[in-house]
Amino acid sequence: MTSNAKKVVIIGGGISGLTAAFRLVQLSAENPIEISVIEAGPRFGGVIQTKLVEQCLIECGPDSILTAKPWGVNLMKALGMESEIVETDASNRRAFIAGKDSLLPMPDGFRLIAPASIAALAASPCLSVGGKLRAVCEPFIPRHEQFSHGQLPEDYDESLTSFVTRRLGKEALDKLAQPLFSGIYTADPDTLSMRATMPQFLEFEAQYGSVIRGLKAASTKNGGTEAVRYSMFVAPKNGIGSLVDALLDELKRHKNISLETEKRVSQLGFLEPEKQWRVKLADGSVREADAVVLCLPAYGAARLLKETDSQLSDLLSSITYASSAVINFIVERKRVLHPLDGFGFVVPAELGKHVLAGSFSSVKFKGRAPEHLTVLRAFVGGALFPEIMELSDAKIRDLAFEELSFYLSITSPARGLPYREALVTRWVDSMPQYKVGHRNTVREIEKRVAGLKGAFICGAAYEGVGIPDCIRSANQAADAVNRCLNTALS
Repeated sequence: MTSNAKKVVIIGGGISGLTAAFRLVQLSAENPIEISVIEAGPRFGGVIQTKLVEQCLIECGPDSILTAKPWGVNLMKALGMESEIVETDASNRRAFIAGKDSLLPMPDGFRLIAPASIAALAASPCLSVGGKLRAVCEPFIPRHEQFSHGQLPEDYDESLTSFVTRRLGKEALDKLAQPLFSGIYTADPDTLSMRATMPQFLEFEAQYGSVIRGLKAASTKNGGTEAVRYSMFVAPKNGIGSLVDALLDELKRHKNISLETEKRVSQLGFLEPEKQWRVKLADGSVREADAVVLCLPAYGAARLLKETDSQLSDLLSSITYASSAVINFIVERKRVLHPLDGFGFVVPAELGKHVLAGSFSSVKFKGRAPEHLTVLRAFVGGALFPEIMELSDAKIRDLAFEELSFYLSITSPARGLPYREALVTRWVDSMPQYKVGHRNTVREIEKRVAGLKGAFICGAAYEGVGIPDCIRSANQAADAVNRCLNTALS
């Protein structure tokens, strides 16, 4: 490297930070730059963590990647992982809703909020007769007065509770939409933004006057595949953690990249005369950079940008977070009396259970456990039930297994524990809450960031919480860094 090489510091070593570094390597082939990735924790990967226990693949965080958002699959291909991509098991592509006493099959073609098929909803046991009648009347409910011209107003937003209750009724919200959205966003439906999470449903109402008519039109346009969901999820055969490993292996091949863990950034500031950023670490060391990328939770970025732009810091701080825990159990298959003929289940909040959702991990993807064992995951916490995070790991484990046992009819041996292994993984303040107005907040954040000289942000807090969303966000940040550096060189 030459002494005048441009320097970039990436703060945060989760999937966003590693992807940003990888993208910068791709973009800087002709004009090499020095890249430092600084991670406060003991390992890279953020909420992605895969373990191998008793020959079982254990996912402590996300376990799949949505192909409808291509950035995740594209990254795996760029890393030479295409042959490792596996699809979900085609023989078990369905899910369940927890009822009072048992698991009920989710209505065929149900799309988070509304049914693609009225007939399928009518046959479902998830709703009462009254609930079904209210839901199937949705095409006859007038569109919102603000959609009278057939277009969705630019700044319009409302909560999940408001939208689903208005279009399909309260029972559809409580028994279907709320648990499904909680399984994705761990959110409070009273505050969750439709515009930031599922804007297509608002657009369906605006354009077609009905969500159900919009779903049918979309299905016809896509050759009848709109209702297909479970086939749209894939994963590396060795778990999501292997994506992090592949990124690290690729980055380590380049001598102009520094990868550091257990390095906390304590202060960030811009030096006007030098036109550089000063990155101070908790150990007292200092890094200077021509550009910085903050791949952190919004509250982490807010802390570091407080001195530089207090208004931007306040905007970032307004994005709140929820905590959750994932509990993995390895159980002898013969002790689970439920056929496990699906990928998992979600639990309506109205039931008052501790578990938000359960996943049959070793059923979802083949080859994740020996035939005599099965891996079950439970999810607890979130915005609606934060108090459970105050309990000990042992208490959380016991409560989760009790509810899994209830719904899956897990029997106990005469002696010993009913499971082989149990792993509790806490994710504190890890899930950003996209509240009503979130999209407008993000636009204001983007305007403030654009006014900074060489500072960029990315991650799950802004345009999507999934792995593909984080990868897209990181790519966009890296592209912006590259343009910034090229402008400085020209």
